[in-house]
Amino acid sequence: MLRRGTIDIWYDRYSTKLLRKFVEDRTRKPSPSLEKFCFVQQLVDLDVNWTFRFLDLPPEIRNLIYGHLLRLRDSRWHADRTVCLTAILSTCRQTHAEAQGIIYIENTFEVALRSMANLPGQTHVNHTTVSFAKLAIDQVQLYDASQSDIDDLWPTVIREAESVKLVVKLYTPGFSATPRRPDFKQANHALHSLASSRNGATKLKRLQVVVKGDTAGIPESLLLSIFYPLTQLRNIASADFAVGGLPDAIAAELHRLLLTGETRGHDDLCETLRDQYLRAMKLYLRATDAGGEDGVLERLVRHILRANRLLKTDGVYLDAAYYAKCGESLKALRGCLDGSAMRAVKTGLRKEREGWLMVGIGHGI
Repeated sequence: MLRRGTIDIWYDRYSTKLLRKFVEDRTRKPSPSLEKFCFVQQLVDLDVNWTFRFLDLPPEIRNLIYGHLLRLRDSRWHADRTVCLTAILSTCRQTHAEAQGIIYIENTFEVALRSMANLPGQTHVNHTTVSFAKLAIDQVQLYDASQSDIDDLWPTVIREAESVKLVVKLYTPGFSATPRRPDFKQANHALHSLASSRNGATKLKRLQVVVKGDTAGIPESLLLSIFYPLTQLRNIASADFAVGGLPDAIAAELHRLLLTGETRGHDDLCETLRDQYLRAMKLYLRATDAGGEDGVLERLVRHILRANRLLKTDGVYLDAAYYAKCGESLKALRGCLDGSAMRAVKTGLRKEREGWLMVGIGHGI
């Protein structure tokens, strides 16, 4: 930094008019006409107490500052926590709008899913938990959790994050001595909710999966079923999807499914099946009240019951076999609803409704 006398000499080179402009630019206020040495003294004092408007900085510089403040670092006071300096988000609307997204772009958030399978014949206890490493977010217990609760599992920071490290710990105590397959359906459902296009990590662009535990004793087909939902993530390229701790064949198949994108329409498939199921239920109730043909309605009931069983996902793995059954059920239900026999039922209902309407008009209703 220049010494005070050096600064005086530096400013003394300029004219009084230019020095006055310097003062006005620095203070953003009009300055009265003064002697030259007065302007020099003002500028020297301003240099000592130098301030600037943050929003006058170029956007590139502001982004560097935002990134420095909002990047997670180990807490000085809590060894098990990471923190970032979020106070800048509350300074004004512009800084909040500019900086908020950087939290989710600059940081990788770690999620730990721990699941322990029950031994056959054991009383079921809570063996599946989801925790958020080094974040001030409570651990979630998934014991007897409904599907709707699992769908709402993820906090905003995970739903908005672009980069996540997912650590999955699978434990199978005692299963090596029994031919029974361990049950990891809750873990499968939690991964499905993470990949959901509605309540999951919809902004996710990079995912690192680390699998730990007793995976050597788990059949490869079961491992594929457990992790199958991750292939539904919509915004992740295969190059940004890293898998460790799984057999090479399973990791390769997950990469292939993610690359082809053939599983990304599964959420829409289930939603369409639900819509068609509700449509069929409404038609069945109306046709029953009107005394429709028993044979036609029996076929419709079979398809309705099958769709209803599939839509109740408790106790099933959300994997390729499940979605194949959903596709078959949707095709059969649509075929029944749009078939000639059902069209005749709809025509009869329409004519009956028109008849009642004419009766109402005749009675002046």
